[in-house]
Amino acid sequence: MNVQEPLLLLLISPVLLLGFYMLRLRSGANRALVLSRMVIISLLIIALSNPFVIASHTIRDDTPSVTVVADKTISCDLFDTSQAESLQEYLKTRTPTKYKEVTGIKTALGDAILKNSASGEHIVLVSDLNNNHGVNMGDAVILARREGAHIYAVEQTPIHTDTGVEIAGSKNIIVGNENTYHIIIRHVGEEITYKLTVQIDGNTLYTETITQIGHEKVIPLPYTPLTEGAHRITATIAPEGDDRFKLNNVFYKSVFAAPKPKVLYTGCDSPLKTVLAELYDLHKTTLDGAKLEDYKVVIIENKDAKTLDPHVQNLKSYTANGGALLVVGGDNSFDRGEYNNSDIEKALPVLSKPSKYGGGRNVVIVIDASGSTDWNLYNDIKFIGHIDALAQSIVNNRNIGADTKIGVIAFGSSAEEIGFLSATSENKMILNKKIANIWPKSKIAPTSMDQGLKSAQEMLKEASGVKLVIVLSDGNIRENKNEIETAAKELVDEGITLYFRQVGIGPKSARAFTSMEDIAETAGADYEYIGTKGLNIHFEPLPEEEEEKEEKEVLHLFGLIITDSEHFITQYQNVSRDLTGYNDITPKIGARRLVAITIGKPVLTVWNFGLGRTAAISTDNGNRWAGVLYTEPNSKLISSTVNWLIGDPRPAGDTITAPDLWLGTPGRVTIKTAGIPDVSFDNKSLSFTKEGDHYTAVIDPKEDGFYNIAGYEIAANYPLEYREIGFNEEMRAHIEEYNGSVHPFEEAKTLLLGDIKANSVRVVNEPVSAKMPFIIASLIIFLGEVILRRLRQRKITSNYTQREEK
Repeated sequence: MNVQEPLLLLLISPVLLLGFYMLRLRSGANRALVLSRMVIISLLIIALSNPFVIASHTIRDDTPSVTVVADKTISCDLFDTSQAESLQEYLKTRTPTKYKEVTGIKTALGDAILKNSASGEHIVLVSDLNNNHGVNMGDAVILARREGAHIYAVEQTPIHTDTGVEIAGSKNIIVGNENTYHIIIRHVGEEITYKLTVQIDGNTLYTETITQIGHEKVIPLPYTPLTEGAHRITATIAPEGDDRFKLNNVFYKSVFAAPKPKVLYTGCDSPLKTVLAELYDLHKTTLDGAKLEDYKVVIIENKDAKTLDPHVQNLKSYTANGGALLVVGGDNSFDRGEYNNSDIEKALPVLSKPSKYGGGRNVVIVIDASGSTDWNLYNDIKFIGHIDALAQSIVNNRNIGADTKIGVIAFGSSAEEIGFLSATSENKMILNKKIANIWPKSKIAPTSMDQGLKSAQEMLKEASGVKLVIVLSDGNIRENKNEIETAAKELVDEGITLYFRQVGIGPKSARAFTSMEDIAETAGADYEYIGTKGLNIHFEPLPEEEEEKEEKEVLHLFGLIITDSEHFITQYQNVSRDLTGYNDITPKIGARRLVAITIGKPVLTVWNFGLGRTAAISTDNGNRWAGVLYTEPNSKLISSTVNWLIGDPRPAGDTITAPDLWLGTPGRVTIKTAGIPDVSFDNKSLSFTKEGDHYTAVIDPKEDGFYNIAGYEIAANYPLEYREIGFNEEMRAHIEEYNGSVHPFEEAKTLLLGDIKANSVRVVNEPVSAKMPFIIASLIIFLGEVILRRLRQRKITSNYTQREEK
């Protein structure tokens, strides 16, 4: 029970104190009167504080409220923008339907979702789902679901073709060092042929005619600046045939090459030192007397906590004020160097004690590819097509990372079993392609689900960690029901989480087959009839539990994997081969584990400390354990780590900093200097505002191309609206994960209304007042007291009358 006005309960204390005081002064019946009044007043005070309980009840809305959000921004010009009105006209004759539009050269779908996310609201997005302004769309979907709203999307077929180009890579780089820039070509429509040309400072670095089928192609291009100062990179594509937008055919990238930055290295001769010496102005020295602020990065290699104790305060102060610290492991570092609970550990992204790694998550997707799934589910979509799409949504789930292993088993299919693959970006592409090829052998292939479950059990036999089996089927089970029940029960008894998800047309009450639910109930598995909606399975990030280290595990080879491919350090990187040793540590809350060994132990962990950055490489310098980490291609990981730590490699002093911009999105130029700068941009003087030790001004270019700001160059490119083109498959998976559904426009009218009505039955929790029992109790006590007093008074009167008569 809760109360709305808890402070009122404090009034009970003086009531009780006064009551107990009065009890001392009274006797007999008067004491009973005082006591009852104490209880009555206390009960009334409790009632005044508005006590309530949370009660659950089911709401069914037969005419659910729907809002159709039509995305009519520039990027959706690739589709038929009249389809949103057509859908709204269809829905409004069947249920109350509102119509909203998002227009302009910025797409704020997240804002549109939150504006319409009242409890019980159903929001239908007719959009490419590419959000580039305002609230993050993924966050908006989560918040809307918490408010009780449901999100759906309509996938449209492009009526136009478009191809765009972008250059990804660092802006501030180091002269003489090789940098890799990635040319990203995005395409919507049928197969396209185009000529790609990349120039640097007017000289052609790369040119090729390319035929592209997929949505995105990434071409890595190495570039080594030979001179300091500004350099210009331009990528141009010339598509053959239809190309809706011309603005995104050219991309400009400005880079600035700085001299090699000074790096302090406290280690010994090693493969690590060799890599660093080639790339930076390396100063091999000790921390004694070192002026840390003269260095961009301080690298501590294989030093124990006792050795570092005299320097810890200087290191922490240096890092917190904007410096960078890299600590490299070894047999005298981290867990082997008494870092646990030491002062140096406070600045690091890791705790120097072992983490219990249960083996990550192991997911086996069991696909029903029996003959019945070759029949049409709706229009031209077959059951197997929808089941394959659901399986791909599991693979693409953003909470499934490289520490998750995914296997796929299809029963009744000619496709081979897909053994466990770590869910890296590359492996997800492989899994998606293989799943798309799963198809029934024939229309009479039996539903041998028991064989699929037994294969899943065998696949998970040697796996460690969380184990899940997800069965996707039409539920048309005509044979082997007992065998399926037995196989399912064996999985559940082994501690494996088993999900049964049944697809079909129409609501659950109209389903043709119920055996699958009976099997799940008998086995103790999780069952849900999802119809044509997405999966309602949430894959929460797995926590790492700590344990006390009892005995060192003796292993010889530890394979490397990337566990976070979205960070600057690991984006577009690949690692391979094996380490022979490591330091057993635990990432702190807020740190990012970027690279690990296959059993999950961290190898590279990073975080921000104050204004600076720190990184921990929990293996050695290459002399004993990690020689493979300092040879190609893995050595790029080391240079990327140090480059991330450095941030801006330019020497300290007066500097200008400004990012490359998108037209229509203003940016800021920051100048660190002693006096007010007198600088122009696009032939106009800038108005600066002082912020601490630097000055800032807003810049908003009106045309694309290169701009010079007192010798420092920036590039301006086409508006963000032209960057992401085509339907956003990642957001599709996110909407389906949160119990929404996504349908092609051709099927949307048929299926959306069914999904909306199915989601209109919901359980809500609402506060219910609980004050009446206290009021009634006080009334009963008061009335009881009055009755007793009356009876007592009558008895006294009767006795007095009898004495008078005598």
